[in-house]
Amino acid sequence: MRRFALCMFALAVLVCAPAAAFAQASIVGLVKDASGAVLPGVTIEAASPALIEKVRSVVTDGTGQYRIERLRPGTYSVTFTLPGFSTVKREGIELTGTFVATVNADLRVGSIAETITVSGETPVVDVQSTTRQRVMDREILDNIPSGRTQYNLGVLIPGVVLGGGQDVGGSGGQTAFPDLQIHGSKASDSVETMGGMSISVLNTGSHQPVRMNPAGTQEVVLDTASGDAEYAVGGVRINRVPREGSNTFNATFFGAFANGGMQGSNLTQRLRDEGVQAPDSIKTNWEANVGFGGPIKRDKFWFYFAARELRSSMYAAGLYVNKNVNNPNAWTYEPDLSRQATNDRTQKDGQIRLTWQATPRNKIGATWQEAVLCWCPQAARLTSALEAESQRAYPKRRITQLEWTSPVTNRLLFEVSGGVIWGVSNDFPLSILSPGTIGVVEQSNGMAYRAPSDFSRGRPERVDSFRGVASYITGAHAMKVGMTHRSGSQREYRFDLSPLTFRLNNGVPNQLTQRAYPVDFESHVDHDMGVFAQDRWTVRGLTLTAGVRYDYFANSFPEQHVGPAQLAPTRDITFPNTKGTSYQDITPRLGVAYDLFGDGKTAIKVSLNKYVAALGAGGLIATDTINPAANLVVSTTRSWNDLNRDFVPDCSLVDLNANGECGRAANTNFGGVRAGTAYDPDFLGGWGKRNFNWEFSAGVQHELAPRVSTEVGYFRRWYGNFPVTDNRSVSAADYDTFSLTAPSDPRLPGGGGYSISGLYDLKPAKFGLPLDNLISLSDNYGKQVEYWQGVDFTLNARPRNGMMVQGGLSTGRTVADNCEVVAKLPEMLFSSGTLARGAVAIPLQSTNVWIPQQFCRQTGKLLTQVKFLGSYTIPRIDVLFSGTFQSLPGPAIQANYNAPNTQVRQALGRDLSAGANQNLSFNIAEPGRLYGQRINQLDLRVAKILRYGRNRANVGVDIYNALNGSSAVSLNNTFGTWQQPTEVLLARFIKLNLQIDF
Repeated sequence: MRRFALCMFALAVLVCAPAAAFAQASIVGLVKDASGAVLPGVTIEAASPALIEKVRSVVTDGTGQYRIERLRPGTYSVTFTLPGFSTVKREGIELTGTFVATVNADLRVGSIAETITVSGETPVVDVQSTTRQRVMDREILDNIPSGRTQYNLGVLIPGVVLGGGQDVGGSGGQTAFPDLQIHGSKASDSVETMGGMSISVLNTGSHQPVRMNPAGTQEVVLDTASGDAEYAVGGVRINRVPREGSNTFNATFFGAFANGGMQGSNLTQRLRDEGVQAPDSIKTNWEANVGFGGPIKRDKFWFYFAARELRSSMYAAGLYVNKNVNNPNAWTYEPDLSRQATNDRTQKDGQIRLTWQATPRNKIGATWQEAVLCWCPQAARLTSALEAESQRAYPKRRITQLEWTSPVTNRLLFEVSGGVIWGVSNDFPLSILSPGTIGVVEQSNGMAYRAPSDFSRGRPERVDSFRGVASYITGAHAMKVGMTHRSGSQREYRFDLSPLTFRLNNGVPNQLTQRAYPVDFESHVDHDMGVFAQDRWTVRGLTLTAGVRYDYFANSFPEQHVGPAQLAPTRDITFPNTKGTSYQDITPRLGVAYDLFGDGKTAIKVSLNKYVAALGAGGLIATDTINPAANLVVSTTRSWNDLNRDFVPDCSLVDLNANGECGRAANTNFGGVRAGTAYDPDFLGGWGKRNFNWEFSAGVQHELAPRVSTEVGYFRRWYGNFPVTDNRSVSAADYDTFSLTAPSDPRLPGGGGYSISGLYDLKPAKFGLPLDNLISLSDNYGKQVEYWQGVDFTLNARPRNGMMVQGGLSTGRTVADNCEVVAKLPEMLFSSGTLARGAVAIPLQSTNVWIPQQFCRQTGKLLTQVKFLGSYTIPRIDVLFSGTFQSLPGPAIQANYNAPNTQVRQALGRDLSAGANQNLSFNIAEPGRLYGQRINQLDLRVAKILRYGRNRANVGVDIYNALNGSSAVSLNNTFGTWQQPTEVLLARFIKLNLQIDF
């Protein structure tokens, strides 16, 4: 009944206030007469070619203030008229993103026919909003050397970290699913929108693999702090603003090309000494992007169409094709030095935007984007051979949106928008691999080869989205209420080439992993809903913003059947229709902005906001799921003593007890019908149980000169509601604890040789018991802490047309502590992911590696970024110079040491419970304290601008990594090949580009 009431409330909001205007720019101000008295009733008109309706108008309220909301990016003129007074006109107001431009006016007595044009620079300080935002507009999109995606642009913001590798000149990085993080945020704190409505995939709720189409994008707006109540999350919020047509036909073409012959070498002696035979390099890298738009009917119906194709083929550092691929009798990786392995990435997409001014007060817009992508393979590297990598393909990605906007009066604004996303995401093995090929992981260097070491899968999905806001606006007051809603379903079918993966140590088998696939399952998101209200008041230069958001998330799983598998021949279970999580949260948003001197040039800003994490289709963060069909025990490890070295486990794998060459399975629930994980009912639903974070910010923004501003800000983010795993089959007393001595190595702190305490091994009597995992909240076991705090200094300057500089620095650190929790749950120290995730946070551990309990409290190193971008067009000769610079911390370093059983026996007094031929993998370096060499990347562009009438062409040359840096982007953390680079910054290369606008 309660949920029914919620649905009825949502429907009432839709019927009574059908709106969801995505945040756009505003013009606000105060109008006075010559004596300084405020003037109510003044008509203000904002006009721009960017508006299909040409003009938006409002009237000042009783306090003489006005506010014009929801203005598209563009250049505006503002006109002030009142009978008995001369008309005042202000021109050249440039708007981007959600910037609030303050334009005041003083009217003097005179004829209304007399127009006084007031000169003045575009405001650069937002004295009303506390949101920290960076807008990547057409000037940046067209002039700055980059890979021209939302991620390439976002990473240029001080403080922002790109997850998934360093993309140099459109090389693509090492993942199809990059993410942007800032100020200690996580991937689950982000959202991607188009026109203000979420386009994130259902599986995670926070990502969209389709890169933006630059020709079809007017600007990209990135909120990085102090988000308002329209969004549930508080990390980086990316909004693509589609490009609309106009009353004149126009077209654009952009093309760029580079290949290996246009690249130098950065293979230094240092890299050779670190084991790199060949660094990352370009095979081919090109892009073609066209756009065309104009009027179907002037002032009535506009269109804009854009299409893009990207292709990038990159050689992987030091990795070569394995000569032994598909050889059933070969168990080593043998590189073919004549064939270096490549990672190949492609995207083809088309986008169309239609805009129809149906009546003076009703506008309808529609956007359709269709894309095909393939990261094939996704991230082959020295720790994952070509045949071990997945082929991440998206054979179908379709994003559709429809919106209706109606300024009913000059104070009341409605908008409705809805959309549907269809998609297929496949993660398949290399097509040439033979069925039954067994994957191998070599423990001494961490390399996977022969075949993927885990399951493959296909995943179709559909997402339905709705968004709505009703805004009531006066001069001094602006209120909005609205809602967002997402629902959808996805299927996932998992399979593997072989049910086995072997682990070798220096070529000798010591462990196998056995799996029980195929498994198919389906997940439904029934409600991902938010209802919000926000009010903003401006009184004597002080603007108070107060908002509140209610979030409701519920998912479910239909009836599902899981049948037998090769190593689970008797498995046969049907799961009934099952309810999933059901979370309800209320989060406040508070902000204060003060125009310090009343001249619109200095603003003090303070905000305090609470956010919740984005949830995926499984009802948990990211890809975690409570789907019962997905939580069967389908994988377990067991020791293996291959006495005859024939690489065949001489045992019955169906028998989970020790037999033949195989030890007892680590989880004897394998292949059964019992779920491997149970969930605390208190964790799955109720009020305030969702992972959350608070964000506090305080700063000062000041105009140094016309069109030049700077800002300094302090930020702090802290998290709560941490999930933990409790294996109820054992307790802390069932583990033996011991210490080991780290090996001597000059790269370790103090040269190594120090004691590592807080290592655990299950007592032999408890090893192999069926796991009885319970997922609950950390507060049930003790205190857990995670926070980030730091300072940003930024500069934004456009002192004249054709000149622009943006950038600054960001510095901060993360502190994380779960000592009380792991004292009761030692199993949390093994293979539980990370305590503090994200590139700016502290990586706790790698998969299948213990973290010593002495490292349960981690105070990260102070990490500092410096970033700038700029452009300058030399007048008269029309030559453009532009560039970007990034100085970033190097990759975080772990030291995963494999201690042999002989070493462990001396400290533990017995063999490891998993078997005498096993070893213990644990991190011997304090997490968050060691980092690789800083990454310094300078990218430059030189272009000649050619003009012919209203046509223009830019013929340019980009120089990426102009300093030819050779820093490692990622490192091997296995101690046997410790700190060997697995990805190196691409060597300096030239990329030719041509842009034609006509």
